[in-house]
Amino acid sequence: MTDAAESSAPTGAAIDANSTLAAQLEERLIHQEYKIWKKNTPFLYDFVMTHGLEWPSLTCQWLPTKKELNDGQKVGAVGGESSNVAEQHELLVGTHTTGEQNYLMVASVNLPREDAVIDNRTSEQRQQDSNSNGNGNGNVGKAEDPVADGSVQASKKVKTSDDNNPITNKPSPKSSTSTIIDAPNPATNYNEEKDELGGYASVDRVGKIDIKMKIPHPGEVNRARYMPQNHFVVATRGPSEEVYIWDLSTHSSFPTEGAKPGPNVICKGHTGEGYGVAWCGIAGDENKGRLVTSAEDNTVCLWDVKQALKDGKSGTVVHPEATFKYHTDVVEDVDWHNRDPNMIGSCGDDKLICLWDVREGKRDMPIKIVKDAHDGDVNSLEFHPINEFLLASGGSDKVVKLWDMRNLKSPLQTFEGHTDQVYTIHWSPFNESILASCSADRRIALWDLSRIGMEQTPEDAEDGPPELLFLHGGHTSKVNDFSWNPNYEWCLGGVSEDNVMQIWSPAEDVYAEEGDYEDDDDEEEEEEEEGVTEKKKKGDLATKQRTEILGDDELE
Repeated sequence: MTDAAESSAPTGAAIDANSTLAAQLEERLIHQEYKIWKKNTPFLYDFVMTHGLEWPSLTCQWLPTKKELNDGQKVGAVGGESSNVAEQHELLVGTHTTGEQNYLMVASVNLPREDAVIDNRTSEQRQQDSNSNGNGNGNVGKAEDPVADGSVQASKKVKTSDDNNPITNKPSPKSSTSTIIDAPNPATNYNEEKDELGGYASVDRVGKIDIKMKIPHPGEVNRARYMPQNHFVVATRGPSEEVYIWDLSTHSSFPTEGAKPGPNVICKGHTGEGYGVAWCGIAGDENKGRLVTSAEDNTVCLWDVKQALKDGKSGTVVHPEATFKYHTDVVEDVDWHNRDPNMIGSCGDDKLICLWDVREGKRDMPIKIVKDAHDGDVNSLEFHPINEFLLASGGSDKVVKLWDMRNLKSPLQTFEGHTDQVYTIHWSPFNESILASCSADRRIALWDLSRIGMEQTPEDAEDGPPELLFLHGGHTSKVNDFSWNPNYEWCLGGVSEDNVMQIWSPAEDVYAEEGDYEDDDDEEEEEEEEGVTEKKKKGDLATKQRTEILGDDELE
């Protein structure tokens, strides 16, 4: 190398300085994006809950449990009845740290009841509204009500038999009888620190997130999944080659000081660590306790832990029923078919998707192989919960792909919207056309298969393809895992690398179709016309309230 070339080459100090500057610029950009997202949450979400964990979690899964909170202080309803506004759900999470004891944990999350909404008006405001409407309860359930529309803090809308959608001014597709809940101290619901008014945080217990169970775990928890037939039984993966099975009902809620990990069953057969864990969720005693796992040793293992759990001995060792070998690189994920108890799927860093028959005599080779399924590592796959032929996958090439198992030569659809590799994908338990994915780009995307091919305006096309239904931007670091709540429609929970866990639900206007809003009869149409005329006279109170708090420039 010549002297001129040497002098022009960047030094180590210059490279470090450039790297530091790039990191600062990225951090500033992330912070700015978060501020914009937070400002728009009242319009995009029914609610958002953010909780800081002590350590980051690599795994997240809702448990199928729900508890009505009937104890403690009750919150009065507008109609004079007494009702609670919260219900308790549970999440399975873990810790990821070095030099400290790691734990498998169960978190309790108090969510607002789906049929309730917070009324943040003071008693004087309610009385004024009642007088102006000539109605004892006021016009609480209507779209023009500032509380019903959500104020500045994201919150549930009122859902009543004549509830109107604030955008289309037509009846809500999820109309049902609702309970309007009074906030305990409505006059003090303004949060000066956050510059927010109203929302569920003002109501006792709603939004409360607590760790209710901690079990010492050998190393960080890479992934934790409960057994569908018995949610107390949980399988976990860690940094070792072993797979651990825990019966939560046999462990204390919190360990004593110095307690050591004590899994109920230890599955030994892999020779490397891994992430892939999937139970057979098909009904029947013969499917209970069947489990498949994947690892960095390029293999997939099949286990049956039912008898070991019945024996009740702590630390029982189980060996695999079968080991599937075809992958030539790390097997990132596995899944068990939701209709066929004999079919499993696997994917890996060798760009392969393999479908296997777990019956004896058919385990030597995959029954179907997709080569070059993605332009990079295939990080995740999941069978459709209802359609027996559909399969989705996500990869490091930043896309999600939809496959028909009857013809795997090419994907049915490629979903493009992420800007970094896709980590995990999950189908919605309530809507068979909805798929979600999380990515290293700090986003959780919701995709709607029913919108594939829909026409778009040039302006809409700038925001993404028509099938990209929603993009959750509340995380400021890579999203490690997420989960759909099986007991709360359109509610998701996710965890990111910066110790943050977020629970959220998009606003109904995000996913409600125009055709869902149908008028029941001519009388309702006349009422709507009268309501529109009245709104023009009074002004839109919901917009007025937001304008007063945000300012015209921010609304624009």
